[in-house]
Amino acid sequence: MIKTSRQTSIPLSSITPPAGSNKNNDSESVRKLRRFGFLVFTVAFTVVLVKLGFWQLGRGAEKAELIQVMAQREQTVVTSPRLMGEKVKGIRVEFNGTIETGQSLLLDNQTHKGIAGYRWFAPMTVGASTVLLELGWLPAPKYRSELPAIQAFSGTYKVTGIADIPSPMVTLSETENMTGWPKRVQRIDLPRFENQTGISVMPWIIRADAVSGIGSGDNILPSTGAVHVWQPVVMKPEKHYAYALQWFGLAAVVVIGTVIWWRRSREE
Repeated sequence: MIKTSRQTSIPLSSITPPAGSNKNNDSESVRKLRRFGFLVFTVAFTVVLVKLGFWQLGRGAEKAELIQVMAQREQTVVTSPRLMGEKVKGIRVEFNGTIETGQSLLLDNQTHKGIAGYRWFAPMTVGASTVLLELGWLPAPKYRSELPAIQAFSGTYKVTGIADIPSPMVTLSETENMTGWPKRVQRIDLPRFENQTGISVMPWIIRADAVSGIGSGDNILPSTGAVHVWQPVVMKPEKHYAYALQWFGLAAVVVIGTVIWWRRSREE
């Protein structure tokens, strides 16, 4: 008897992947890649938020230190420009001299309570020295071609105020080819003012809070229409700390939201 061997058939499914398996693998790879990309973005975004929070904390600390330093410096009143030291910012002064409002500068683009206007500056002569005063804010006329009326000062006045250093944010420089006085300016540029007037001025300015006649004691600035608007610190330290708390809180929300999303995405 002749025996015939039985041929064993091998199922095709054992050597070929199930239909759609490559597609599923590709989809899983895409999902992993997307999760990883989103995670990287979230980490970077959180780092930015945290840095903004620490930046606000630093600004708040700087403002607090500045307020403390200025409070200490205001304890001493200087009565002559020649007695000012190297660190003049925040020093309280009380100068007697003449004010030449005929050579006034009007710092443009200054608003007060939503009203457009100018910050008014004029030179004051104290003995052999001249210093530029900020006298206050004046409302702008209806038309751009017009300038605020400047009241003339005659005689000797006592000025009380705070010494300050011109900064790029509030400095005087001529950008318009104006003739005559007062001049509309966009920033404080003391060397340019010296060239225009031939007057040598101190490398610092005075933020006047009162101008009174000698012996009278009455502040005449309100009668000129000028409003005292200058503040040594525009944004208080507490506000910087509040902003820092907001940035840190937002970072915490992002982190918590990302953790919840990550766990759910792994369970799917």
